[in-house]
Order: sequence, then C-alpha cells, then structure tokens
Amino acid sequence: MFNKTNLQAALSKQTWLKGERLYQQNQVLSAALDGNILRGSVKSESLRNQTYLCRFEYHVSTDKIESYCNCYLKYDCKHAAALAHYYLKRLHVSTASNQQIEDWLNKFSSQAPLAFQQQKSLLYFITPNRYAPNDYLQLSVKSSTKKKNGGWSKNLSYEHLSSELISQDFLSEQDVQIVSAVVRSRDYSNKITQHKVLEALVNTGRCFWQDDANLDHPILLAEPLQANWQWQKLGGVHKLQLVLEHNNDDISLLKSQPITYYNAKLNTLGLVKTDLNSEYDGDFLHGPAFTEEKLPWVLSKLEMSLGDLAQKLPKPQLKKGLALTRPVPHIHLTTPNKQQAQNSYLTLQFAYQKYLLNPLDKTPQIALEQGKGSLYRDFAFENKVIDTLKQWHFSPLTSAPKTYNRPADDYEMMLQGRHFNLSFLHNQLPVLRQQGWHIELDDDFHYQELDTDSVFDANVEQQEGNDFFSIGLNLHIDGQSVPAFPILLSALEQLPNDILLNDSDYIEADQKIFVELAGGKFIALRYQSIQPLLKQFVELFMPGALQKDGTMRLSRFQSHQTLFELDNQGIITSGASRLRQLAEKLRDFDSIQAVTLPQSLQAELREYQHQGLNWLQFLREYELNGILADDMGLGKTIQTLSHLLVEKEQGRLTGPSLIIAPTSVLFNWAKEIDKFAPSLSYIVINGAKRQENFAQLNEFDIVITSYPLLLKDNDIHQQQLYYYLILDEAHYIKNPGTKLYQAVLKIKSHHKLCLTGTPMENHLGEFWAQFNFLLPGFLASYKQFSKLFKTPIEKHNDHERKVILNQRIKPFILRRTKERIAKELPAKTIIVQTLQIEGKQAELYESVRLSMDTRLKEIIAQKGLQRSQIEILDALLKLRQVCNHPQLLSLPGAKAIKQSAKLEFLMETLPEMIDEGRKILIFSQFTSMLALIEAEFAEHNIPYVKLTGSTKNRQDVVEQFQSGQVPVFLISLKAGGVGLNLTAADTVIHFDPWWNPAVENQATDRAYRIGQDKPVFVYKLIIENSIEQKIQQIQEKKAELANALLSEEVSEGNLSLTNDILDTLLAPLS
Repeated sequence: MFNKTNLQAALSKQTWLKGERLYQQNQVLSAALDGNILRGSVKSESLRNQTYLCRFEYHVSTDKIESYCNCYLKYDCKHAAALAHYYLKRLHVSTASNQQIEDWLNKFSSQAPLAFQQQKSLLYFITPNRYAPNDYLQLSVKSSTKKKNGGWSKNLSYEHLSSELISQDFLSEQDVQIVSAVVRSRDYSNKITQHKVLEALVNTGRCFWQDDANLDHPILLAEPLQANWQWQKLGGVHKLQLVLEHNNDDISLLKSQPITYYNAKLNTLGLVKTDLNSEYDGDFLHGPAFTEEKLPWVLSKLEMSLGDLAQKLPKPQLKKGLALTRPVPHIHLTTPNKQQAQNSYLTLQFAYQKYLLNPLDKTPQIALEQGKGSLYRDFAFENKVIDTLKQWHFSPLTSAPKTYNRPADDYEMMLQGRHFNLSFLHNQLPVLRQQGWHIELDDDFHYQELDTDSVFDANVEQQEGNDFFSIGLNLHIDGQSVPAFPILLSALEQLPNDILLNDSDYIEADQKIFVELAGGKFIALRYQSIQPLLKQFVELFMPGALQKDGTMRLSRFQSHQTLFELDNQGIITSGASRLRQLAEKLRDFDSIQAVTLPQSLQAELREYQHQGLNWLQFLREYELNGILADDMGLGKTIQTLSHLLVEKEQGRLTGPSLIIAPTSVLFNWAKEIDKFAPSLSYIVINGAKRQENFAQLNEFDIVITSYPLLLKDNDIHQQQLYYYLILDEAHYIKNPGTKLYQAVLKIKSHHKLCLTGTPMENHLGEFWAQFNFLLPGFLASYKQFSKLFKTPIEKHNDHERKVILNQRIKPFILRRTKERIAKELPAKTIIVQTLQIEGKQAELYESVRLSMDTRLKEIIAQKGLQRSQIEILDALLKLRQVCNHPQLLSLPGAKAIKQSAKLEFLMETLPEMIDEGRKILIFSQFTSMLALIEAEFAEHNIPYVKLTGSTKNRQDVVEQFQSGQVPVFLISLKAGGVGLNLTAADTVIHFDPWWNPAVENQATDRAYRIGQDKPVFVYKLIIENSIEQKIQQIQEKKAELANALLSEEVSEGNLSLTNDILDTLLAPLS
C-alpha cells in the first residue's frame, strides 16, 4: 500500500529532501500504520520544539496518497516527509516471495493453535472536579486489554493525554479524532467543555463514570431531557435554577455547552434542552445567590450584557418597590449658533418618577423621601436609549461648545449635518413621541417641518417667437401654492451624483427627500412621488435652468413629451391650448391629416411613401424640421420631391430650395427630378464654371450642390435665403467640429430636412449633431446632451434615459425599414444609380477618349469601319475600365490614380446596407475590380466571401454566405452567371453593366428566385454621360449591338456600327 514510489509522488522533490534531513536528526517521535492511514508525530527544528501531528491517507478508489499535517502548510510539508522516511526505513517490510511464505507457514503445521490474542485499547474516565464540583467534567485515559468474556482487564495503564498519544498504534480512528479534539481545545487542563465531546466519548463504548467504575458497565447515551430556568427564593436569597420538567433525584446536571445530565442509577448521560437555549446556559447553571436588595442591580447588569437574550430570562417575584423602574427619556434640542445651523445639540436625562437623572451618574438606586423605599435604575434601558441615538448619528460630546450656555456636566450629544437633522425630525421624532419620550425644542431651535400633500399643478405660457414656452410647476405647502422647480432642484442636490442618469436601485421608493426652505423650514417628499418629474425635467441638472420666477424655459419641440408626462402624473395643466394641439399631433402620428398628391407628380406613391409626404407636410405646417430616415431604396428622394411639388402647387414655394448631396449622386437627383417631377425647375451647381450660375439661383425651384463645393461656395450660399435646406446622406454632418458642419449651420432657410438611412453610425453624438442643425436647442448643448443622455445610455445602458430620448425625438424622425413595409414593396426593385466622375478620374477618361478617338479615326480611314472591330472594342473596353477604376488600366499614370466614383459610392452606402441587415451580392465583369474592392473591405473590416473562376471550395463559400456568416458576396461574371442559389441575399449591386439584359437578369436571379421570401433591391451603377450610359441608351434600342459592346472579350463579329454611333460613344463627358 505505502511504498517509496507513491510516498514520493505525494510530496515535492524539495520537501522530500527536507524530510530526509529531519528524519536523520531523529525528529520523528512516533509512527504507526492503521489500515489505510500512516500517522505519526514529528518534532519541529525550531527552538520552541513544537510537535506536529501528520499522516498519509491511501485512497483505494484513486490509488493515490495524500499528506496532512497540523503545521501552517497543512500538506506537502517536511514533517510528513520525515514520517515517510521513518516508515520506509523502520516500519516498511518488503513483500516475501511465494517460497518464503511457504517456508514460514510450514513451521506452524505441527504446533497447537494460538491462545486468545489480547488487544490493547483506550478507556475514558470522566470525573467531576474534586476541587470545584460545579466546574466542567475532567477526562483521564487509561489503556487496557479485552477479556475473553468481553469485559476489560483491571490491569490498567495510565496514558498521558497529549499529542504523542495520537501516534500510538493501538488507537482507533475514532480515538484519534476524540483525543485530537480534546488536545486542541483544552487550556492546560483535562476539562471537557463541549457536550458533543461527551457524546463522542460515550459512543466509543469505552467511557466510564469516575476512576473506580465497574469496567463491565460503560456509560450509555440517553435521550435529551427538557428543563426550564426559574428564579427560586431560598432562605431570603434568590438564585437562578434549572428545573427539569420531570424531576429525578438520580439525575445530576453537569456544566457543559450545552448542559449535560448524568443518571447515576441507570449510568446514562444525555443532553439537556432549555427554554433559553443559549451559549450561556452552562454559566447560568451554578450561578451565585443574591439578596433581594441586590437583585434589581443584577437584572439591570444582565440586560446590559445580554441584550435581547435577557428578555427570555424569567422575572423574579420581588417585594413592591424593589423592581426595576423603567424611566422616561427627556431630550432637549437646540441650535445655539445660527451660522452653524447644521449642528444641533441634544441634552439627555432620564425621569424616574419626579427625579431627573443624568446618564453620567451611575448611582444604581434612588432613595425615596420619608423612607418610602428606593427606585432601582434600569441601566440596560438607559444604554439602549443612548445606543439608539447613536444609530441616528448623534455623537456624545466630551465638552459643551462655547456658544452653548448649559451646565458643563450635562450629558450632551451633537447631530451634524442638515440631512441628519431633517431626517431625525421627520422620521424619528414622531415615533419617539408616540413611545412616551418627553421632547422639548428650544426657542432657538432652527428647524420646523411644514405639511405638504405632494400635489402638483402646472401652468404653461407660450413665449414670443413661438419656439419656446415657459412651464411653472407648483406645490401646495401649508395650504399655499409655491413654485416647485426650485424645490425639485434642491431635492436633486440631496441625491447621489447622477442618480437619475443611471438605472440604479440604491434609493428606496419610500425614502424621504428633505428640502429646506427659508428660515429653517422644510418639507419631506417621497422619492417615488417626485422621481418621474425629476427624470422628465432633467434640464434641472443644468446650470441656469431656472428663470428668476422659478419657471423653466423649454423648446416647443418638447411640448408633446412634457404635457404627456404631466398628464401621466395626474398634474392639472392650464394655459396650454395651442401647445396641447401641437403636442397631440406630435404624440400621435396617425392623427396627421392626409395630403392630396400633387397633380404634376409623374409616379404613384406607395402607402408608406404617402404617409411620409403627410409627415413632411405636417412638419412644414407647424414650422418644424425632421429626419426622413427610411432604409436605403425605400424612396426618400421621391417623397422629398413630392413634398416640394405640393409646396409649389399650393403657392408656398416662393424661393429656391437647396439640396446638398454627395458628389457621386448629384446627377442622380437631376435624373429623379426629370423623371418624377419635371415641373420643378433645377440647376446643378458643379464644375469649374459654376460661379456663372450663382446670379440665377432665384430663378429655379431647386439648387443642387455637393458637400465639397459647399465649403468652397459657402459665402454665396450664406447670402441666399432658401425655402428648404435639404441634406442628402445627412450623416456627412455627424461631426459638429468640422468646417462642413459650421458651414451648413450658417445657411439660412425657412425649413430644414435631413435624409439618411443611418442617422447614427457610431454614437449618439452624431444624432445630436443632426438635431442641433434641425432644431437648435432641442437636445440642449452637446455637453448637456452628453451628461443627460449620451453617457447614461452608452456607458450605463440606462433604459429610462433611452425611453425619454426616444419620446422626445420620436415626432421628428420618420424611419421605416424594408422589413416593416415588406408587404407594400414589389418583389424586385431596380434602381439605376447614376454617378459622376470628377478630378483625375475624369481627366484620365478624357485623355483616353481623345487618344482612342484620334487612333480609331486613323485606323478606320485605313481599314474601314467593318474591319476595325477589334480596335474599336479594345478602345471601348479601356473607357469602361476607367469608369470602374483608373487602376484597371495598364497605363503607368493610371495606376497612380486612386479616385473612383463607383468605389467611393460603394464604400459610402455599403456600411449603411450592412447596418440595415441586408445580405448583398456584388457582381463585376472584372476580377481585377473585385481585387480592388477586396482591398477596401480589408481596410474597413468588412467581412465577405468571393467567388471567381479560380475558386476551388465553391460550395463552402456559398454556404458561408447563405448561413449568415458574412454579409457580402463578391462574384465575378464567369463564376456566378449560372448554377448558384443565393436566396439569403436581398440586395444585388451590378458594379458595371453586363453585356446584355438577359445575362444581367440571370445574375440578379441568383437572389431573386423561387425560395426568396424578401423583396430584392437591384442597384446598377452607371457613370453619367460616359460610355456606360450611352451603351445603356443603345441597349434599349439595339440589344445585339449592345451585347457586343459590353462583352468582356474582344472578338471579330458584326458590330453593325455606324460612324454616328461611334461618335456618340466617344463623345466627351460634358
């Protein structure tokens, strides 16, 4: 079982070496093997010569050994290692061979059987202390051997009750546990203090009563007995006695924790259960006797020491006049220094009948007049009163303050802090009065509580200019109406910092908030009754929030939220008829009146688009501004144009409206106006000669410019008053610190509108920037907004702050997702996105076009038009490549140009689509274009998969997209034309035109096919006035020619080109 291998394995190498040294120094005192346990005692190397008990246990189930020691290491120590060395060198015997065993057994084959094998055991003897019979029992131990008849031999050997005894090999595991417990707990004596140890001794079957006991009759364990404590009067003295419910003269009560009894007649021992059931039962058992005069003093002291436990003790029957007298506490409150009114002082006395006693006086009794006896002080009650006052933050004074003109020997306490004073007066003082305390408030006492029913009412007044209104909140105090906002502001100051900006629960709903009024008067408000108002009017946090008359000035844009909250609180509001009319409309979008569609609109609006027009008209009617934030592709442009058409047809469009858009979509706006609202006149401010058009701005209904050009032309736009200022892709102004943002703020207009599918991309600050442009002051300053909303929501996930912000902005932002209005959408929506190239990309296009135009004319002059097809297609291919990205060309100069209108548009819109949860397919004929897109994706951390002709794990790539692991799938023409089922996709982007509509539709149908349960949006990116747009126009008329022109491969064939068509294809961009 125990061998060198497994003993070494139970210890570290260093510990094993230390143990060997300890063994060689003869520090092992004893060692014994007891079944699966090897135990022993080892002396320490220190000067204290302390002995440690250690053991090894073998676990059969795991075939492992663990070491234990009572030194500070507990295991893996040098003491256990020394025991292991001792065992291996002195106790361990190697296993004999079979032959050796046979030889040994043969020696006994002819011998007679052995006599009865005697086994030594440990006997326990418990004895009352001969010098102190009422003390704990004492234990002695002796060893003896078992007789054949089962009894114990009277030939006893005295054993020393110490740690060395534990290592004796004749001890059982039960003995080891008992001896260890006694050795650990004893205080240089053999006392047994715990009843559980007595039970363990009796359970061995080897425990006897006193040294001369009959060794054939060990003590037996009996059932517990019930007993009760009683005061008994014996010969003029009183004594606390424990009385058994069933008295028995053979039973003795023994001191232990808890108490033990011994029945001498039955030789049994058991537990005594008392009605007190306390750790002090053993000490009460043999307590002293008291004269009747001292008993009140004793009872008072017990109450001081035992607290609530003293109440469980029985009450003795005393002569009249000897019982403890419960005094009446007298307190006197004053605030002698008005400059330090936060400090109040309390004088405490106790009234015993007509006698007022100072707690500092410890006289136990009061002699009554004319020899009528005495009163005995209840010191426990007096101390309890003082402890109670300390719990309420009163602190005893060692000396009275100089400004406090009272006797220096009074018992004085001080309460510091206005809050503690107000809390004591409101919460504790009424209760103390009900309990009979005598309370006196000095004439100079500073504080006075006023009554309030916590009923609020409000009055609202609209201010000049219609953009703001003032709200006054009133509270009824002592029958008078008092401005409540200053009170609420004071209440806020009582609360932990930013408690209303965090969703915390560390203030109880019923907790009182104390608000001090003038002259020390105060009121108490339940936190639950004011919390909704505090959360609603969070602007109270901000410096200068209140006006001189105690009212708050709020933006009219908050009217819906403010009145709604006041109504919810049951607060009656007066003077708000016009404001309430606006609030009702802001609160309920469905109540907005439907608008008749403009007659000149060349389109049919879907139901949600008509609702968007209604909303835009409502905002205009009430001189409000907002964000139209529909998902991309749901028609923000057509809703805006419909709105402007209504304004024109009803005669309100008296000046131009400015639309600012990204450069890439300027001409898309022009195209949409031509298509859907041709009655609206417009001008696109673009190009080097744009200044020539500034003088004509008032002649147009719409002026279209780009964000970059706005910065350059801002001086001109600042001089113009626009009817509408419309920001397309309004997230361009998400950073209020930029020059662009400041430029936009300086433009004057009657109305403003933001269009964006992503009103917030990263954080709430972007949201604030747009609303600050639309409704200045609506969301306070950026610093205030951050404190009230941004930080609590983003850092603390404060749900209530989210709800309040949502309620505030809800009327001014209209957002519909494609999932929400899916039933209204067609199965497939095709959007031709016209883009414009500028700068070096446009210059390269013109350079290649001019070069190709000159070269082709020379070739055609030599070979004729029909024999020049390859050269023509090669020239057109180069122009198509420039439209995608200049770096697709092999020209050295082209490789240095990074500008690409299509790629910029893609990287602007793709994150928005991904945020909307779209799954997107991007098709291109050019694998080199896909590589450039990949590089952008890597830089912006956009996850994707790609399928080209060289992709080997085709099915794995498809599965990644279909299962939702990535949102974007890049597909080349050759690889993705057929054989794919990508119904997870709901958006298709054709980065460049395909060679014919049939093949293009075939690619689109990778997503739009049987099994698709979502509307599919198809975007076709076309460069304005480029070869792409011209081929698209030809495609509508001459499909066969367009097929050849858009082919990726250059080959001979019948192009059916004419010189006129070629001139059209090679025409300049502008």
